[in-house]
Amino acid sequence: MKKSIVNLIIFRKLYLKKVLLILIVCLPFSVFSQDSVFEEITAFKNFDTSSIFEITQDNNHTIWLRTNKDLLNYNGKFISNRFKNSAIKSSLSTALFINNDSVFIGNSNNLSLITKSNIFSFEAKGVNKIFKHKNIYYVASNHGIFYFNRNYLQPLKTTYNLDFSIINDIIFYDNNFIVASNSGLWILSDLFNPKTITLLSKGNFSTFKMYQNKLFVLKNKRTIFQLKPNNQLIEKYTSDEEFNFEVVTDKLYLFSKQTGIDVLNAENFIFEKRINKYNSNINSNVITAIFEDFEGNLFLATENSFYIQKNKKSLLKPNLYIDKVLINYKSLDTINLNNYTKKLHLNSFSNNISIALNSNVFSSDKTIEYRYKLGDKFSPWQAINQINFANLKPGSYQFVAEARFKNNKNNSFKSFSFIIKKPIYQELWFYIICAIAFLLIAIFFLEMHLKKVNKRNQKKIKDLEIKNHLQTLEQKALQLQMNPHFIFNVLNGIKALGNSEKKQELNETISSFSVLLRSVLNNSRLEEISLKEEITTLKNYLKLEQQMSSKNFDFFIEENLNGIDAEEILIPPMLMQPFVENAIKHGISKINRKGNILITFDVKQAFLHCSIIDNGIGIYHDTTNNSEKKHTSVAFKVTKERIENLSKYNVFTAKEIFKESNCIGTKISFKIPLKTDY
Repeated sequence: MKKSIVNLIIFRKLYLKKVLLILIVCLPFSVFSQDSVFEEITAFKNFDTSSIFEITQDNNHTIWLRTNKDLLNYNGKFISNRFKNSAIKSSLSTALFINNDSVFIGNSNNLSLITKSNIFSFEAKGVNKIFKHKNIYYVASNHGIFYFNRNYLQPLKTTYNLDFSIINDIIFYDNNFIVASNSGLWILSDLFNPKTITLLSKGNFSTFKMYQNKLFVLKNKRTIFQLKPNNQLIEKYTSDEEFNFEVVTDKLYLFSKQTGIDVLNAENFIFEKRINKYNSNINSNVITAIFEDFEGNLFLATENSFYIQKNKKSLLKPNLYIDKVLINYKSLDTINLNNYTKKLHLNSFSNNISIALNSNVFSSDKTIEYRYKLGDKFSPWQAINQINFANLKPGSYQFVAEARFKNNKNNSFKSFSFIIKKPIYQELWFYIICAIAFLLIAIFFLEMHLKKVNKRNQKKIKDLEIKNHLQTLEQKALQLQMNPHFIFNVLNGIKALGNSEKKQELNETISSFSVLLRSVLNNSRLEEISLKEEITTLKNYLKLEQQMSSKNFDFFIEENLNGIDAEEILIPPMLMQPFVENAIKHGISKINRKGNILITFDVKQAFLHCSIIDNGIGIYHDTTNNSEKKHTSVAFKVTKERIENLSKYNVFTAKEIFKESNCIGTKISFKIPLKTDY
């Protein structure tokens, strides 16, 4: 009997040891399984052909998902395509950054900025990261570092090797900018005008993460280093396969496309556990993104699914934000009322206001209730988050809204103030202004009547003066178009040819003279003619002068028009003829050698340069009679005035040419703005 009792006691001891051993072995797995419970977000099934590459959150707690196809929003219930009807192409996006109401999207070709009211696009090759420091946005790209300056992207010049590197990430740490690139890890004192630039280590550095003022960086997608404040780089962890990592509370989550997630202690880098499809409810070991939100929830994305591990700590109250405001059924896109501290001023007609409230909560399935007030009393708690105010009277208002979990005492609130102005016709100053305006209008009309009578008389006088001035200018221009002595000489020459029965020469002379007269008469009616027509007129005139003049001379016309056709250049008519005529009559006619006249037209920059060079006695050595001098002086004065009216520059010059103290000719030159007919 005693032996049986002893055996029973021994058996019980052995049994208890086995049970204890089983509990010790199973307990970690039980705890592990509890820590590895992920709920699949079924709303993502509508987008299951997309792969999530990045998860982030804005100030309103909305989750943003950057995928290989679209840019998505998740509010805890629904997932929507943020830019479905937009010109923004979010597919193949490489970077996402959200700041207040601005969303930056980078891809292989450009950087897009989306605000509440506008969409802007800037050329940028291969955007990898958008980084903000002291209200300046920096862009890490495949072609170096850029900074965003509202209207354009400006490349930053640092050092040759870095400027032509692929920049993967930028961070400001320990009063320096740390740059991760495919050429190495760089430390710069500044990104605009760096006094010091240090290449700390060569290699392909890709990602920065911060944990309690500790900076970690990933090298070659296999090794994690810690950068100490003294710029010392210490290796903390290395792996045989490529991975990426995120800081989640006090853990490092290392995720790859093969083995799932390795969880390390962020303090000592000791391995704690592995999460994969074999020991959790995720469907794949291909992990593409991990993110911890404001509530402490952990979001995880595989190649075609989206999961959440909810924070077990219950929220005391939901976050509340003003999602949308409609004024007279039009969205208020220019102001974010969640952070607006001033009073919103509305005109008297903007008195129909709709306000949509929202609360993005992911860790709780409790019903959220809302209430509001526009005066002294709150409305009842209700689940409806859309509030409408119709036909509000002019005055000052303060809108206050609150949100809470159903039957919970803790709540969050938002508020903003606005003023609806009175209609103009209800203001006292409006009546005063109307009375003053009536008196002023009466005085104005009386004054206008008197001015109208005086203006009518002044207009008549001015019209007569203008008409008289125009007639004077026309008369001067017609008088100066061609010297009457030249016409007289041509006619006498024609007469002499007729008497000598030189019919062929007579016909040629009459033909040339008729063409010249026709062109002069036609051109006198025009404000502008082509340079080719001007040159043709000058050639006809000079040929007739050669035939009629007693002095033998040659003439040359040179064109250096810089590739422009003479038919396309426009100039005022008869601009050169008075100077050519002067060169013949008062220049070469007084010398004992053969005369030469050179006429040049040059196009330089935006001007047409014209010159007449003769080998006569000189413009200031002429001894002609007074009447001819008077004609020449008037011709010079009128033509010079015409040229100066064409250009604001003092470009007219008339000078004698000297050689060894002897005058050998005259040069007339001027330039006018180049004008073409195309």
